[in-house]
Amino acid sequence: MEHTFDFDQILDRTRERSKTWDFRTLKPGAIPMNGAETHFACPEPVRSAIHAVADWPIYGYPYFTEDFVNAAAGYQKRRHGWDCNPAWIEFVGGIVPGIAFALQAVTQVGDQVLINAPAYSPFRSTIESNDRVLVESMLKVSAQGAAFDWEDMERKFSDPVTKAFILCDPHNPTGKCCTREELARIAELSQKYGVFVIVDEVHADFVFRGRHIPYPTVTGYAEQNSAVVVNPSKTFNVAGFRTGAIIIPNDRIHAAVNKRILAVKGISRTITGVAAFEACYDGRCDDYADAAARYVEENLLYTEQFFASRIPRIKMVRPEGCFVCWLDCSGLGFSSQKELMAFLDATGVMLSDGSDYFADGDGRGYVRMAYAFPRRQLSEALERLEQAVNAL
Repeated sequence: MEHTFDFDQILDRTRERSKTWDFRTLKPGAIPMNGAETHFACPEPVRSAIHAVADWPIYGYPYFTEDFVNAAAGYQKRRHGWDCNPAWIEFVGGIVPGIAFALQAVTQVGDQVLINAPAYSPFRSTIESNDRVLVESMLKVSAQGAAFDWEDMERKFSDPVTKAFILCDPHNPTGKCCTREELARIAELSQKYGVFVIVDEVHADFVFRGRHIPYPTVTGYAEQNSAVVVNPSKTFNVAGFRTGAIIIPNDRIHAAVNKRILAVKGISRTITGVAAFEACYDGRCDDYADAAARYVEENLLYTEQFFASRIPRIKMVRPEGCFVCWLDCSGLGFSSQKELMAFLDATGVMLSDGSDYFADGDGRGYVRMAYAFPRRQLSEALERLEQAVNAL
């Protein structure tokens, strides 16, 4: 039986310790569209699972079962067609910790790690804080979307000091989703030059053209020379539990990653996080995932039409997935990124500064906007932007 969900409900997020809605720093009345999260109530089975843990009056050292890895593997099979072996899966405390463990296992200090830019900034900080060397391959960005620069990609892959590539698919912040052909080409480069691929697939449930393709499914080499990090945080709005998973099919690399996890006792799961993770992934919330994706896609269509018809000076890079979009604001005429951000901040709509997504700190006139809001809230934010732009 499919349930109905009230994604139009506007919740008071300042009642929680929400980083996005931090009442200590957020201007009164501002709408924070800078955080990569949804603004919908998480599904009832998750809340019930948490209550089942919280209602017992002792919170002692727990033991864990195979339910965790079975839930993650089952979700990959049902939702994305990947016949994922539960033995490949390990707990990690989030997407970025999983990436860090993988980097520590497959690269050495001083090795080069490739990412596409614009890029989610923690990728850069994780590379640099682990004493690896960051190298960027710029995506070709236009109003039609984002595309790989294959000539530049191969040049960066072929550098003998490049040992790993972090792929974000679906891509944050542009919303690009890889085709099977693109993933196969990445696998070819990986095999040709011996570069290990680490894939952030946290936005995999939000793909609006076709369906998400897990990277390890494209070739046998891709399966044995990659690690995938997943987390129910984006789909089900449970980021606060800091509970994710890393999937590593190769036994030798799996053992090497586990050694890094054990070195910092990273196996220590929380009882509430595991309960939420299993409820999200074991089938109890599949109908919610479907409904949330439909609602977000409708938001995307609404947002795309709004910019095209009412704020044409801001060009939206058409996303194929995620619930964030990349906006080209160069048409507003500001001489610097600082002036652009000062203007946008004054609208009461908080957007992510494009400067955070490039290593050189040049925002290039771009900002990132999240749009997984109740429709009325999304509409209000867009109307604020429209009014401010028209007043220029």
